[in-house]
Amino acid sequence: MSVNAMHPAGAHYFYMVTFEIDAADEALFNEIYDTEHIPNILKVPGVLGITRFRDHAPNERGWLVYSAMYFLSQADLPDTPEWKAESDKGRWMPLIRPKVKSRQRRLGRIVEAP
Repeated sequence: MSVNAMHPAGAHYFYMVTFEIDAADEALFNEIYDTEHIPNILKVPGVLGITRFRDHAPNERGWLVYSAMYFLSQADLPDTPEWKAESDKGRWMPLIRPKVKSRQRRLGRIVEAP
């Protein structure tokens, strides 16, 4: 397998968002993330793929920890009006954002192997 096969072709940047949520909100969080939020974000030109993760165990505060890695063609996409418009659609903003206990964001360049 080539190194480039680990991420979508044309993806030069990643954007990772990590959320802490209460276990009581997990089902709704996943349902909205998978059926609304991801399809909406994938409509933004330059978003080439998304991979989601869940930590094996709750953190020290008892919250569940989920992360999503977005593969991007350009670094500024998460700050564009197009991203914001798609991110705010549906039930994500009114139902999920208020339930998120914390959110961390990371943005960087994908390192290519020589």
